[in-house]
Amino acid sequence: MIEKKELHELEILKHVEETPHLSNRIAAQKLGCSIKLAHEVLKKMASRGLFHINKVHSRRWDYFLSPKGIAEKTRLTMGFLNFSMYFYQQARKLSSQVCRDLSEAGIKKVSFLGAGDLAEIVYLGVKQWGLELEAIYDNDHQGFLDYEVNALDDLNNHSHGTVLVCMYDPKQPTQKKYLPEGVELDKSFHWIFN
Repeated sequence: MIEKKELHELEILKHVEETPHLSNRIAAQKLGCSIKLAHEVLKKMASRGLFHINKVHSRRWDYFLSPKGIAEKTRLTMGFLNFSMYFYQQARKLSSQVCRDLSEAGIKKVSFLGAGDLAEIVYLGVKQWGLELEAIYDNDHQGFLDYEVNALDDLNNHSHGTVLVCMYDPKQPTQKKYLPEGVELDKSFHWIFN
């Protein structure tokens, strides 16, 4: 599994490959962290020889990937791709099992909490086990295949049947029993990563 630190480094290396202009503030925005943490990440990466640094003036430094930086970006990209493949395979296997269990328990209709990439994987299990997709709830996606997507508030305000949680924390994709902010825990929820 690729670590958070490695994802941070990969983001920085990808940015430097596209443009030499990089500051602590830009790095912090890219990483979604404090300027102080971004500075530490850049400092450690520079000490490992991943960049050639050109000081333009006191407030501007340009960064260029060194051969070691290019090799590290390649290694991290391969690690990310391997993890993505692992995530897909696990999600496909686990979602198929959840759908099978529901079908064998006599459940015919399900709703999705989430309309992103995990929902697309789970939808394969829904079709495979003859379930009907009744409703989808998500604030970040407008549509899902030919289905209308409802707001998350609608999930909390209406009675519903079985809900498959098709959302995950991008920082910890396989975290168990993840729920987005504002969604109340309900006994009708079934997680893919449980």
